Amino acid sequence: MTMIKRNPSFELKKHLSSNWANNDAFLTAVFNALSISFPKGEKFFMNSVRAFKDEVNTEMSEEIRMFCLQEATHTREHIKYNKLLCELKGYDVEQLESIFAKKLEKSYSPKVDNKIRLAITTAMEHITASMGASMLKGNLVKSDNPVADMWKWHSLEEVEHKSVAYDVYKAVNGSDKVMRIVMKLALIDMIHANTRVAIKMLRHDRQFWKLSTFKSMFKFFFSKKGALRMNYADYKLFFNKDFNPQTHGNDLDLTPWKEKFGFTELILDK
Repeated sequence: MTMIKRNPSFELKKHLSSNWANNDAFLTAVFNALSISFPKGEKFFMNSVRAFKDEVNTEMSEEIRMFCLQEATHTREHIKYNKLLCELKGYDVEQLESIFAKKLEKSYSPKVDNKIRLAITTAMEHITASMGASMLKGNLVKSDNPVADMWKWHSLEEVEHKSVAYDVYKAVNGSDKVMRIVMKLALIDMIHANTRVAIKMLRHDRQFWKLSTFKSMFKFFFSKKGALRMNYADYKLFFNKDFNPQTHGNDLDLTPWKEKFGFTELILDK
């Protein structure tokens, strides 16, 4: 998988205050809540992978460097996104971030070592790569606007570096059993925190009690065409003995997205 450094710019202001995702208040809140999680979450991912940069070979060390470059750019763009979103909508960004921060605090406990933190990152990278692939296939967001484009750029790079954390985890002899336990716990934590933040946003916007919001929420969690059930097969593959993120999902042609978002510099061809 080719990983490249991009320097994107998106004009978000016109659309970010609207229900930019399919004109759907709940789906929009889910993605906006996810954006709130990224600055702290991606810092955790970078630190957990970088902790092993001196324990792997040169090629893998370069993969870690490229992974961190992409994740750092995601962090930069989502900080802008979150700041603008909260200014436009009147949200308290620190209050919303604190919900995710409390979840992450458990991972910085002395009882949790670097290898377990890497297992958490490996699990979360599989979730984000699966969601990213679904996004690029047009299964999650069908809207065509700069906010949706930002998420598609982010999705492209999640797919590009989908195997880095896993490869590092395997290289340092991480336990498959621990990784699978962590995946179950990490997914529960992610859904719980993200839903809490999304609901806070909807209540603030006075859209939570609308019938359309409840219909969208039901579809998201329970419908066959909803995000959770659509991605369940990908989630389940993580528990297969022969699972390898490098070969998983290779039916997706990334060429149109690479052409759309361009690049500044070719760094690594894996």
